Amino acid sequence: MRKTDFHYSYLLLPLFLFLTACSKKQELLKPYETYTAVAKTAVTKRLIEGTGLIANVFTDTTYKIVDGLQATEVRYLSAAGLSMKLFIFEVDLSDPGILIEASTPNNAPAFGRQPMTVQATYEDQEGHKVWGGINGDFFDGVSGTPRGILYKEGIAIRTLFPDIYTTFFGILKNRKAVVGDKQVYQEVEGDLQEAIGARAVLVKDGILVPQTDVTIEPRTSIGVSEDGNTVYFLVADGRNFYYSNGMNYETQGKFMKALGAYNAVNNDGGGSSTFFIRNTPAFTEGRFVLRNWPTDNGGQERAVANGLLIISKTQ
Repeated sequence: MRKTDFHYSYLLLPLFLFLTACSKKQELLKPYETYTAVAKTAVTKRLIEGTGLIANVFTDTTYKIVDGLQATEVRYLSAAGLSMKLFIFEVDLSDPGILIEASTPNNAPAFGRQPMTVQATYEDQEGHKVWGGINGDFFDGVSGTPRGILYKEGIAIRTLFPDIYTTFFGILKNRKAVVGDKQVYQEVEGDLQEAIGARAVLVKDGILVPQTDVTIEPRTSIGVSEDGNTVYFLVADGRNFYYSNGMNYETQGKFMKALGAYNAVNNDGGGSSTFFIRNTPAFTEGRFVLRNWPTDNGGQERAVANGLLIISKTQ
């Protein structure tokens, strides 16, 4: 070998090693560039296919709580690269043994604040068993007065629509569910059996409603199928980066529509978002278990004005 050849080889060797290292680095990174979200449950499959917002599924479980009621919990990586945890109730009102009722503190026709798992104890009894529930309307933090309407057992406790953004969720006397604005309320108010107020419309007549508020928060939302026989309750945890970040209204709407909601609205969220289930048929202390992570005081349940309870009735 000539002396000049040796020098050229010596100079090119670092470049060769650098390019080889870069090539290996790209090979190592390649598996992490894309994800394929794989669902274990039918509910999560609907969310993946219907939204395009789930990049990877970490945990995915659906479980039957009682006839007419199933729950799904799914933890996933969003398409935006954020950790998320969702909790979903699917309620089949065509099952004659299942009911949805509005709850209030101490089960009284009055205003105040009380955690949902405590509100549930005042309605839980033989023949009228509470199996799960979520928080309800926005409210005054001092008095507990809800912002929107409130009906219990066919009695109108509050009928106020304070602004054009106020909506509602209700159960009619024929057991059908309904959500809508003031106009819809005026059409069905004489037939309401149970009802609570809500706010932003997410889905209307099967169409996503455009949203201007892009704030990401813990959320609670309610959707109803076109025939009024199926109700979807969704709670998305948030404000905890490594666990769950929350949703904006647009994402809520996409998820509710993917679940099967023909109409859907947003309820109180933030630290109020609550999703609980019953863990035993017995009437023992601690039978109501909080499944989500409210943001108040590191996961402690907030006292709220009202909510919705899912009940089996046998008498």
